[in-house]
Amino acid sequence: MSQLIFKNYGKSYQLRIQDAQDLENIQALDETHWAATSVPIDSLNCDATFVSYVDTDKNGRIRTNEIKDAQAWLFRFLSNRSRLSDGSDTLNLNDIDTTHPEGKKLRDVAKLILANLNSPDAEKISLAQIRDVQSIMANAANNGDGIIPPEASSEADLAGFITSVIETVGSVPDASGKAGISQEQLEIFFNETKNYLSWKAKGEIPEGDKSTEVMPWGTETPQAYDLIASLEEKIEQYFAQCAMAKFDERTLAQMQLRPKELEEIDFKDKSAMEARIKDAPLAVPNPKGTLDLDIAINPLYAERISDLKEQVLKRALGGSVKHLTQKQWDEVKNIFALYRSWLKNKQGAKVEKLDRDKLNTYLNGSYRKQVSEIIAKDQAVANDLNQMQNLEKLILYQKWLLELVNNFVSFANLYNPQVRSLFEMGTLIIDGRQITFTMKVRDKAAHKNIAEKSCMYLLYAEITGRQDNDINPSTSLRINGEQGRTIKFDIVAAVTSGSAGGLRIGKRGIFFSVDGKEWDAKIVDIVENPIGIWESIKAPFGQFTGFIRKQVDKFTKSGQGKLEKNLAAPSASGTTRDLLLGGGIAIAALGSSFAYITKALSQVKPTHILIALAGITTAILLPGIIMGFIKIRKRDMSVLLEASGWAINMHMRLNSTLGRLFTHVPHLPKGARKERKDTVAKFVKDFGYAPLRSMKLPIITLIILLIALGLTLIRVFPMLKFLPGCF
Repeated sequence: MSQLIFKNYGKSYQLRIQDAQDLENIQALDETHWAATSVPIDSLNCDATFVSYVDTDKNGRIRTNEIKDAQAWLFRFLSNRSRLSDGSDTLNLNDIDTTHPEGKKLRDVAKLILANLNSPDAEKISLAQIRDVQSIMANAANNGDGIIPPEASSEADLAGFITSVIETVGSVPDASGKAGISQEQLEIFFNETKNYLSWKAKGEIPEGDKSTEVMPWGTETPQAYDLIASLEEKIEQYFAQCAMAKFDERTLAQMQLRPKELEEIDFKDKSAMEARIKDAPLAVPNPKGTLDLDIAINPLYAERISDLKEQVLKRALGGSVKHLTQKQWDEVKNIFALYRSWLKNKQGAKVEKLDRDKLNTYLNGSYRKQVSEIIAKDQAVANDLNQMQNLEKLILYQKWLLELVNNFVSFANLYNPQVRSLFEMGTLIIDGRQITFTMKVRDKAAHKNIAEKSCMYLLYAEITGRQDNDINPSTSLRINGEQGRTIKFDIVAAVTSGSAGGLRIGKRGIFFSVDGKEWDAKIVDIVENPIGIWESIKAPFGQFTGFIRKQVDKFTKSGQGKLEKNLAAPSASGTTRDLLLGGGIAIAALGSSFAYITKALSQVKPTHILIALAGITTAILLPGIIMGFIKIRKRDMSVLLEASGWAINMHMRLNSTLGRLFTHVPHLPKGARKERKDTVAKFVKDFGYAPLRSMKLPIITLIILLIALGLTLIRVFPMLKFLPGCF
C-alpha cells in the first residue's frame, strides 16, 4: 500500500486519489475520513448503467461498502491499471487478468465479439461495440432469457401453438419486449389442457347411452339445469317469505309496496321500476308455503316460471304441477346434484376457448418437446450475455470509478476548474457573472430548509428548455428521465464572491448544463447572506438608508394629506391668508435656525467634528464587520450536499479564495482593449443636445450641510430641555 496523502482544500483535508495506487488506499481508509458515506444515485451525472452496477442492493443509494466492492472487483479483472486515470471507454484486451477462469471467459467473449464484428485481430474493444452487440442479441430470437416469442420458430404450425399458449395462459416479455412464453407458461398450458380434457370427459355421454350420473337427462341436462339455476335464488327467497308469513302474517303487508314507497317511485323511469319489481316477491307469499304456478307471477320471472313448469317440473315430478312446495323443489334440485358438483369442480378453464380436438392434438403431439428444445437453446446463450454484461461493467468501471471516488471519498474534482464534479449541474450566467457551483433540486422547500444553514447566498432558479431525443446514455444528464419534449427543473446556485448587485427574484439568465446544452434560467427564490466583507460593511448603511427613506416617505405623504385636506376645507379666515401666515412663520423659523446653526458651528473645533464622524462611522461599521466575518467564516458547502440527500463527513468551509473559484466574471478575450472615452457623451455633443448639469457638487454640498446640522444638534441637544415649550 502506498503512502496516504491528504490535500488541503480550503482547510478541508481530503485523500489524494490520482491513480490506481491511490484508489487501492480506500480499502484501508476508515470511513470517518471519507468526504461522503452515502449518496443518492440520481444526483450523479454519469452513465446510468455504471451507477446501477455500483448500487448492488438497488436501493437508489451508493454507500462506502459498495465503493469498496467496486474497486475490488475492478482490480480482480484488470491486471494493468496504469490507464485508469485516463477515463477511457476502450479496453485493451491485454489489460484483462486471465490468471483465473472468470478473466479468461471475459477475454474470450471480447475476442468473440470482435470476430463477429469482422475485427478478429483487434486488441481493443469499446463500450459502443459491446452495447451494439447487446442490442442485436436482445432483439434476436435466441437472447438468453429463456423466453421465446412465436417468431422464434420458422414452422407456422409450431408458431401457431406458441400463439395459442399466449392467448390462453398468458405471456411474459422477452429481452426485446416481445410477448413470449417460458418453460413455466408451457407447463401451465399442458397441465391446464390435461385437466380440462379429463374434466370434460366426465361430462360426456358414452356412445349408445342416453344418460349418465352426471348427465341424468342426457343432452337436455345443461338446458334444464340452467333454467333451475336462473330461478333458484328467487324461488328460495319465496319459500323463506312464506315461512315468515306463517310465523307472523303481519309481515305480508311489509313485503308489499307501502303508500310512501308508491309516492317515491318515478313511473317515468323504466330502470327504477324494473329494479323495484326485481326486488319484489316472486308471487304473493302465503302461510301454506306453496307456489301457485297458475296465479299472478312477478312479470320479470313469469316467462321463466312457465318454462320451468313445462320443461322441468312436469318431467321431474311425473306430471303437471300447479302448486310447488319446498319439498318438491328440493327433489328437483337433487336430480341435478352431481351435474352441479361437476360444474363447480371445473378445471382447465384457461384453455376452454380452444377446440377440444386442437387441445388433444397439442397434448398428444410433439409440441411440448419442440418448444422445450427451443427454450433450452435460447438459455444456452445466457452465459455469453452475462459475460457481455461483465465486459461492459469492466469498461464502465475503468472509465468512471476513479472519477466517482473523487466525488465520494474525496471532492477533488469540485475544486478543479478544469473538470466538473458528478453532482454539479452546470454553469449559471446571470447579472454579468458565472456561477459554477450548481446542483439539482427536487424539493425546493425541503432543500431550502436545510440549505439556509450554509450561511451562503443562494439562488434557486427554474431551468426550462427542450431535451433532445438523441442523447448518449454515457453522458446524459439526469433530468427526471424526460427526453424529446419541453421540460423544466430547479437548481440551486451558490453566489460565492462579488456582491448581490442586481440579483432579484424574477431575474433571467441562461444555464449551460454539463453536457453543453443551453437552457433558459429564472430566479424563483433567494436565500440572502453576506457574499463578502464589503457586503457586510454596506449592510448597516443600506438598512439605515432604507429606514430614513421610509420615514421621509411617510412624513411627505402625511404632510401632503394634511395640505390637501386644508385646501379642500376653507376656514373662516380664508385659506390664502392661513397659507401666507404659516409660510411666514416657517420662513422665520428656518432663518432663526440657520442663524443659530451658524453661530454654533463657529464655536465647534474641526477636531471635534472629525472625532464625531469617526465615532459614528465606527459605531455603524464595527458590528457589520464583526457579523460579516462570523457569517463568512461559517459558510459551508457541505450543507448544500446534505440538503440534496448526501451523507457528508466533513465541513467544506468556503473562504474568499474558493469563493472566487465558483463565482467570477471572466476576463475579456486575449488582445481585447477598452476605450475609456464615453461614446454616449460624444453622441450628445454631435447631435447638439444640451448636456445635463453635473449633480456631484450640489450633492456633496448637501451632505456636508447635513453632517454639520447633525453635529450641531448633538451639541445643543442637552440645552433643549431648558427651553420653554420643549419636552
